[in-house]
Amino acid sequence: MSDAYVSAEMRRTVVLRAGACCEYCLLKMGTIAFPFQIDHIISEKHGGVTSEANLALSCIYCNAYKGSDIASEDPFTSEIVRLFNPRTQVWERHFRRDQATIIPLTPEGRVTVKLLRLNEERRVLEREELIEIGEYPCEVAAT
Repeated sequence: MSDAYVSAEMRRTVVLRAGACCEYCLLKMGTIAFPFQIDHIISEKHGGVTSEANLALSCIYCNAYKGSDIASEDPFTSEIVRLFNPRTQVWERHFRRDQATIIPLTPEGRVTVKLLRLNEERRVLEREELIEIGEYPCEVAAT
């Protein structure tokens, strides 16, 4: 867990910038029972700082699976690749959606889908249910 303090103002800025959407899986705040979290994209243990440029809005699932990781092994090439960075990269260049499944388009996309378990069965089923009621994907993050 981080000892860094994220002020209420900084938290508001991160939520507004993300359109109240998880910047990794595109879930909308309020569509799951758990509160969203502020993620240090580059964790403090890897030299990341608590600044708006290093913070992302994350659902509890993405944040828990990501932890302090910043990279992972590409399942196709076995090379170590950095995870998707929502501050410096565009979601649509690294992923696309096939209904509730998130399809990786790049090495960064592949390692992020793998490490964050974006296509874990229960997560896909949850997104399918949200699609049925018009609550997925988050409109702002999906554009």
